[in-house]
Amino acid sequence: MTSADTVTDGGDGSMSVLYGVVRFEPGDERRVRDTTITFDSPASAELFAVESGWHDYQVCPLFFFVDHSTAPAAGRMLLGAALARSTRRAGG
Repeated sequence: MTSADTVTDGGDGSMSVLYGVVRFEPGDERRVRDTTITFDSPASAELFAVESGWHDYQVCPLFFFVDHSTAPAAGRMLLGAALARSTRRAGG
């Protein structure tokens, strides 16, 4: 893995970067047709696109934004109550 394949997490070190391929619809608008994830390297994403016969695509790094804070115990109780309500509504 090269330094281009890692990013800092703002804390205790670095994280691996994953890659995706964005395929575009034919035409000049470059409207996104679909996206395929995840690949360990830009080269593997590129190989996937080429082997799939894609002509108009872009390989890009992927970033997932996740809240690292821990939810309080009450949050779990609220989730349980919401699940119970949805089960009742569904007739279960």
